[in-house]
Parts: sequence; C-alpha cells; structure tokens
Amino acid sequence: MKPSLLLGDDTHRDVAQLLEAKRRLVLSGASNETAKALLLSHILSFNSRPTLLVTDSVEHCETWEHWLNFFDQSVSVLRPVVDDEGNVLPDEVQTFLKFMQCDCNDVFLCARDTWDKTFPSFKEFAENKVVFKKGNTIDFTKTVEGLVAMGYRHGEDLYLEPGEYRRTGDVIDIFPIQEDHSFKISLEFDKVEKIIAVDKDDLTKTEDAGKTLEACPILYEEELALEKQIPSEALLVLDDQDDIQFPLKTMGMRFTPFPETDDNHIHVRYLSVLKFYTLTDFLNDIRDKLTQGWSLFIVTKRLEELEGICIEEKIPHTSKPERKAGALTLVGAEDDDLLPHSIQNPDEKFALLTDREIFSLKKAGKQRSVQKLALDFITSLVPGDYVVHMEHGIGLFEGMTQKEVDEMMHEYLELTYAEGDKLFIPVDQADKLSKFVYEEGNEPQLTRLGTQEWKKVTAKMKEETQKIAKELLGLYAKRAKAKGFAYNDDTKDQRKFDEAFPYQETPGQLKAIEDLKKDMEADYPMDRLVCGDVGFGKTEVAMRAAFKAVQDGKQVAFLAPITILADQHYKSLQERMKDFNVRIEMLSRFKKPKAQKEILEKLRKGDVDIVIGTHRLLQPDVEFFNLGLVIVDEEQRFGVKQKEKFKEMRAAVDVLTLTATPIPRTLNLGLHKLRDITTITTPPPGRLPIVTEVRKYSDEMVRKAILDEIKRDGQVYMLHNRVETIDAYANKLRELVPEATFIVGHGQLKPEDLEKRIVDFKSAKYNVLVSSTIIENGIDLPKANTLIVNGAENFGLSQLYQLRGRVGRSKLQAYAFFLYHGAKLKDDARKRLRAIVEACELGSGFQVAMRDLEIRGAGEILGKK
Repeated sequence: MKPSLLLGDDTHRDVAQLLEAKRRLVLSGASNETAKALLLSHILSFNSRPTLLVTDSVEHCETWEHWLNFFDQSVSVLRPVVDDEGNVLPDEVQTFLKFMQCDCNDVFLCARDTWDKTFPSFKEFAENKVVFKKGNTIDFTKTVEGLVAMGYRHGEDLYLEPGEYRRTGDVIDIFPIQEDHSFKISLEFDKVEKIIAVDKDDLTKTEDAGKTLEACPILYEEELALEKQIPSEALLVLDDQDDIQFPLKTMGMRFTPFPETDDNHIHVRYLSVLKFYTLTDFLNDIRDKLTQGWSLFIVTKRLEELEGICIEEKIPHTSKPERKAGALTLVGAEDDDLLPHSIQNPDEKFALLTDREIFSLKKAGKQRSVQKLALDFITSLVPGDYVVHMEHGIGLFEGMTQKEVDEMMHEYLELTYAEGDKLFIPVDQADKLSKFVYEEGNEPQLTRLGTQEWKKVTAKMKEETQKIAKELLGLYAKRAKAKGFAYNDDTKDQRKFDEAFPYQETPGQLKAIEDLKKDMEADYPMDRLVCGDVGFGKTEVAMRAAFKAVQDGKQVAFLAPITILADQHYKSLQERMKDFNVRIEMLSRFKKPKAQKEILEKLRKGDVDIVIGTHRLLQPDVEFFNLGLVIVDEEQRFGVKQKEKFKEMRAAVDVLTLTATPIPRTLNLGLHKLRDITTITTPPPGRLPIVTEVRKYSDEMVRKAILDEIKRDGQVYMLHNRVETIDAYANKLRELVPEATFIVGHGQLKPEDLEKRIVDFKSAKYNVLVSSTIIENGIDLPKANTLIVNGAENFGLSQLYQLRGRVGRSKLQAYAFFLYHGAKLKDDARKRLRAIVEACELGSGFQVAMRDLEIRGAGEILGKK
C-alpha cells in the first residue's frame, strides 16, 4: 500500500522539507510501529535516500521490516559481519557495503546490539579493491592470488555465492562482495574483452555491464563504529534510542515519546484505535467520522462480508485503491497476511482499521466460553515474557505456534525452560498458565523440566509466605475456615431490583454479579476484588450485593476514601433503592456531631441497613447490630491496617473491594489466590477510548487544549499536585486563557469550602477545575472531558490511570494530556508514561496494575507501604 493512498500526496511535505533544511528532525506522537513505518515511508517518498534505522532489538527489526514492506518501502537488514567464532560472513559484508556505497535507497534496519559493534573500515575496503577494466591486461595468477588474499573462495557450484570466483577457459566468473549478482569477465589472451552482468536467478540472462568492474575485499584489518563512517548522503533514523547522539555531519531523524528539546521537533498525532465491543459502536463511530469528512481505510480478510455490511447500513464505500474524504476504502488482504496495527490521526482526518478492531466484537450474554481473566493473561503475553505453569514452573514464552496432530492443525503456546527444553501448551489448557510478574532487573531463573526442582520451589515458597505474612495470612486462614453466613437464593424483590436497572448489563457486569452472588450464597466469608475501569459499572455490581445482604437482614458498610465520593455513592444508592424501603445513612465529617450520634445509635440498634462513609467508619465508636458486608471503594487511598480493622471486627464478614487498578500489594494477594478477582473488561455501549498523549509541558499546548474543550461546551480538569503553588499556578492560567473561568480545589481546604467548589464546578459555573489529586477518587463530573496533568512524571502508574479515568465517562470523545517537565526523564518515569499510552484500550486497568507490579515490585504483603 502506497503511503500517499492513506495520507494524500502533500501531507507532511513540510516535515520532509524541515528535515532537508535543518538536517535534524525529532518526531513524537507515533503510537506504534505501523504509524512510524507509514511516516518514514511517506517522508522518504519526497526525498528518497539510503537510510539506516536503529531500533531496540532483532524482534523490532522484524516488525519494522514487515510494516515498511507493507508501505512499499524496500528494506535490508544490517547484521554483524562476523559470527561468534570470528568468521567473516560474506552476505552481511555485502549488505554493509551496499549501504556504505549508497547504491540503493533501501531502509537498512539495525538492532541496537549491531549498532554497538564495530564494522570494517569502508575506507580500507575502497582502497584495497580490485578493478577490472575493459581493454586492460591482467596477470591471471596474480589476480587469483589477490582475490584469495582479499578473502574470496573458489566456487564449485554453477551458481556462485557472494565472495566466490571461478575460471572456465577464457572466462573468469566472479561474485563481488558488494554486488547482488555475479559477473563474467571474458578474456582474449590476458586482455579484458567484455564485462557481463549475469542474472542472479537465471544464468542464461546476461547484459553488458560497462567498462569497469570493482571487487571489494572480504577480509579487513581496521574496524570502526558505524557512527564514525555513515555516508554524508544517508539518513540516520533512531527509534526510541534517546541515548544515541547524531554524528555531527549526518542527517538525522528521531522517533521518541519524550523529546528533550523543542528544536526541530514536530508532534504528530498518530493514535491507536480501540477494539469495538459491539457492531453498533463500530457503525456509529464510522458514520460519525465520515460525516466529519474523514478518509477511512479497512484492511480486511473478509472483504465480501464487510461490503455486505456497508451496503446494508448504507455506508459510502469503495474497493478501489483511492482516497476520498467522507468515504470508506476497503483493502483486501490474503489469509496469511499479517494485519497492520490500527492508527488514526484526528488532525489529518484519516484512520486505518483492520479485522482486529471489528471482528473481535463480542455478543452480550451471561455465559462466557473462556474464563475472562485467564484470557486476559494469554492475550497480554508477548514473546520474552516469563510465565508460570501450574505443574512445570517458570518458563519463557516464545510465541504461538501451530503443529499438525492427527492430520489436524492445532495452536500451541511455545515455552522454553532451562537448558533449552521446550514445552508446547495447547491453547485449551492456557488456564494452567499465568504471567510471572517480577521487579525489573531481578529476572527469575527458568525451571528445569523433568526434575523435582519446581516442587521444591513451591514448597519453599509456601514456607516463606507463611513466615512473611503470618499475621495477615493467619486472618485470611481464619476467614477461610470460618463458617460464614450463607445468603439465600435471590428473592422476588431482588429480581425486581435487578430488573429495575435502567441499562443493559455488560457481559463483564453479569459475570461479576454472578461471582458475587455465588460467593455470598456459599457458607464461607467472601473476599472478592472487582477490578473494572471507571464507568464500567462497578457501583451497580456493589449495589446488587448490598441489596442482597439487606434482603437477609444484614447491615452493609460502604467505605469511600473521600467525603465527596461517599456523598456521591449515598445519593446514587438512595436514588437506586428509593422504591425498596432500604434505610440508608451517611457518616462523614460533613455531618454535625449530633447527627453523627443519632446515626451511630441507629447502627447499634439495627435501624440502618446501609451506611456509607469515609475513614469515620473505622473509628472505635462505630458499632453494628448485624454487619454482613463491607464494600471498599477505590482502595488505593487506604492503608492495609485501615482495611484490616473491618476484618478484625468480624472474622466472618463478607468483603467486596472495588477498584479500577488494584495497587500491587492487593494484586499480589489476588494472584496468589488469597483473594478472588473478577475483572470487568467490557465498557458500556457507546464509550469511546480516551485519546491519550504524553507531551513536554508548554503554555501553548495547555491553552489550546483548554480552548478546544470550551468550544464544545465542555469542562477541563487541570491537575497540579503541589498545594503550596496551586493558587499561583491558577492565576498564571487565568492570564494564559482569559476566555476561561477557573476554580481551585485541594484537600487542605475546609471540607465545606471544597464541597461547595466541587458542586459549583459540577453545575458548570466554571470551565476549569485546577485541582490536586482529590479528583483521583471517582467524583462523577460528566461534562469534564479533557484532563491535563501537570508534572505527570511524578505520579505512579495506577495513579495516572485513575486520573485518566475521570474523563471519558460520556459518549463524547475525551482527551488526556500527561505533561512532563525537564529535558531528561528518569527511567521509571519513562516506563510509566510509556505504559499509560500503551494501555489505551478500554478495560485495561488490570493490565496497568500488572505493569505497575513489574515497575515497582510487589511490595510486602503485610507492609504499611
């Protein structure tokens, strides 16, 4: 596919011109390799030149090669010219010389390991080459001796390999190391009569090769780094290699998410596209974009099926290779083709989609064919990940592979164990695998298959776990052994309450509700973690559990981290349960002492069914008549000791924890099967992914983001997490964007003052809320659809994810800008910010926590950290 088909002929011409004029270009905002390959191919289409591209690994080289070929760009791969034993590799020398001589405009891909090695001195090659000239006399014996000294070998086969020669009568056949085919040199006595080029695939096809032929040496003495001998006419492209500096005279282009300077920097908005969860969402998004004049392309292996959908839904489309604003172009792909990553660019109004985003659509229903949590683990695996097999221990995931068994092809997960042993796990046994999460720099040892090693490790782990977490695990053990309260099956009122939910439950919600009710009806205490993105319906799941508890005469404590959120839950519960005679109260610092005393008395007597509160519920004076269920929302803000107070109150109490991204310690407990986890990964219909950008802070960017949101009658969260400077920063913003109105909110304000400000913002009296992380905790402000985080490098990954979840709760497109300061970011900050852009799918909160667990380590299961 030609890049101009997607982008048009003139898009990014200014980018190519800047590169030519300044000889330096820094590009940020390309979300994946497909986007980068498209950009590079398109820029080279304006000024084609040999290009050396340095990327992280051999695997990344393969990815780049595939997508550059997809966009019609010729590619070669530059590898070390000697093997581990020190033998020169003629094919690799040939590729090196091909690049150095600039005789083709390929993109030469180079892994970082290869870049760090030395290469032959090209100058030495040029000085020591043998030249055959038409009409010149040669001494055949001396010529052969010279070729052998240069590393050439005598070829026995009819087809010569690079670096081979042969004499047949008056003809010398030679395959110069820098060429891609062989030549015949016809001699008349000792004079060169003709030089003929021979086709590499058909020896009968020949053509005159001119008057001169050069043969470069294979052997060499001097070695130099690549950076010291890049040809002046070549382009050096660095892909996320921020520590490599461009050689002074080399034209250079850098792909990086974190530009260190604004010099020659351009931010392009090539964003990922999320999978659509229903066909309706897909069609609505397509229609919306076409109405706005977007050019849409779908690369599909199911061309006829998509054409049928387009005809049926009256969507303008074509199967011809043409770009048209307001129309959909369908591009057919073969069954064995790899599909590109999807990309969209709101500025250029184009999107590239594939079957991946469309035909992964799931039908709603109560039954899920695959246990979703196990499926999430498997689909998140990438080659190189460590995994744990229940029976065989720690292995290295190499990828998916197919094998023929009983004349049928089956798919397997390929694992490597110690000493290179392989294990192939059928996909239908994937539930025996889980990802091994470890702190970076502390990689685990692979298990040896066929030994007692894994059994010993698991026994030792059990022993150590008991020592480390004696107090906490003792409590969990007590809970596991305790005879819990077994709730009755759903009553008529319960079914009526469930049916009164005004929306269609998502499959994820149904699964969570099913798990909860099953736990509550069992005779052991429940301790379940429900993990789901903001707005995915966790509160409704909690309400179903609370209602079930009340139906059996039990009291419910609903714990929220801040008063505003507790008040929000209080109002939601009152509204949802108003027709069912449930007695609900809220206990918080907003209540006067007298009112608090009355509520406490009612709790003691059993005259309150559900109490919602903050840390106030943990005070010693709070006593329940018959507590049955504790719900903890947004647990990030509570310490382990605070949460354990509830469990100490009643060893047999049911506990439900709600979170979008469980903090690593809790996730660690969940992964060790000490707690049950349910993930809600399906968003409500109509939810769009949040467009997420990581950028270096600039006043111009902040002003544009605020004005863009105000223009569509929306509101902005501006997060500034330094209370001592927040008012000064808000004043600066008032000067920067005089068109907007600003209100400041942070945790050091008096509770009444903070609540009034939040309420004023919620009722749209102000455009922008300049706030501390008080907004992290689930305050529902549906008109706020742009988030700007100032100093994003100072936040943890789960915090960043939670913050992003504050926008995008309506059907409008939401935007999140994570702005960092300083030229160089610390390694951890880079990883966190990279991860938040990668976690662009709705429902990826659980994967964020997994990544956070890797970056930060698991934390002590018991600790106060």
